[in-house]
Amino acid sequence: MTLALLLGTLLVLSALGVPLAFSILGACFATMTVFRPGLPLEVMAQHVVKGIDSFPLIAIALFLLAGELMNSGGITQRIVNFASTLVGHIRGGLGHVAVVASMIISGISGSAVADGAAIGSVMVPAMRRAGYPAAFAAALCETAAVMGPIIPPSIPMVIYAILVEVSVGRMFIAGIVPGILIGVLLMIVVYVISRMRGYPRGSWGGFRAVAAALAVALAALLTPVIILGGILGGVFTATESGAIACLYCLLVGFLVYRELGLRDLGRALVNATHGTASVMVIVGASGLMGWLIADLGISRQAAAMIFALTRDPLVFLAIINGFFLIVGLFMDPLAALIVFVPILMPAATALGIDPIHFGLIVVINLMIGLCTPPVGYLIYLLANIAGEPPQRVIRESLPFLGVLLAVLFAVTYVPALALALPRLLFG
Repeated sequence: MTLALLLGTLLVLSALGVPLAFSILGACFATMTVFRPGLPLEVMAQHVVKGIDSFPLIAIALFLLAGELMNSGGITQRIVNFASTLVGHIRGGLGHVAVVASMIISGISGSAVADGAAIGSVMVPAMRRAGYPAAFAAALCETAAVMGPIIPPSIPMVIYAILVEVSVGRMFIAGIVPGILIGVLLMIVVYVISRMRGYPRGSWGGFRAVAAALAVALAALLTPVIILGGILGGVFTATESGAIACLYCLLVGFLVYRELGLRDLGRALVNATHGTASVMVIVGASGLMGWLIADLGISRQAAAMIFALTRDPLVFLAIINGFFLIVGLFMDPLAALIVFVPILMPAATALGIDPIHFGLIVVINLMIGLCTPPVGYLIYLLANIAGEPPQRVIRESLPFLGVLLAVLFAVTYVPALALALPRLLFG
């Protein structure tokens, strides 16, 4: 009954167009009024503040700022140019460039929407000028952007790690192999489609051209190396790596490429502040919901419902995949993460599923939701950049969505893809 009231109120308010944070607060208020009528309202404010009183959450603001500085400081364009000399000569060359550039930039911002905007704004017009259909270019950049929160760093992984109290660093490292696998498979699909449709390829400039592009892009390419190398080497924490990334992108934009001006810096700060505030309001509201879920035993109710269906971990994971794929059609990924993980995590733990493995499965599911209608933000973002109807972009994205689903299936039932590297590096 409590679970039905909490989620039912949340869904009704969301359907009425109430902003997500206020939908969560409204659902919590209704549930408290019915099941904890004597509780003072000050408790709501206390738990909202407690929800954002977490040092690792600073990483969200820092990675958002790093992404803004990257786009304004010329880093994105240098990475694209380097990727072009490296893989542009393969059949479907600019498609491969888009994928490789997305993989590299994924190691900086941690946001799918930011990566989609950065790569899409550069690659979609370039691919269209080279003779690729605009809808194909948009669909490829859309699905490639999913690697943003899977290849570390990752804003959704930071939030998940805080929700279930696991290491942010372990979560980051767990995404490396699946993220690279997505990139490789996307390139294979691009090659096959390009051969079937006769898409062009660029000329091979030789290793001298690659070396020249590498020299120009080296400062940009060192950004993800510094972030991951520092975390793996124990030099700084995942949160501190965000500060290092901001400082490095600032220095590269100002001193190396000299494309970052004071006006650009001001715009980057405003955009990062806006993005951070949007996330933090939701996270604060989720702090109240998390406390209410624990206080009313809602997670135990959910576990009992799941155990009534199955106690087989493999069947449970299949149910979780189906559930989050459906949820991803209608809900913002961060909201779905915040609302459902505290409810479902106890059942996963009881079935012996590693929380790092479970977290990666959830994140991949919800990132796929960014590429599926009716809510999929990436569809409309890239369709707008390409000047194409969303329906065409959706149709062109189907082969690439097949790649994402294949990787999701592989990660779900081959846990080593997610867990081998964290166990190797952290023990």
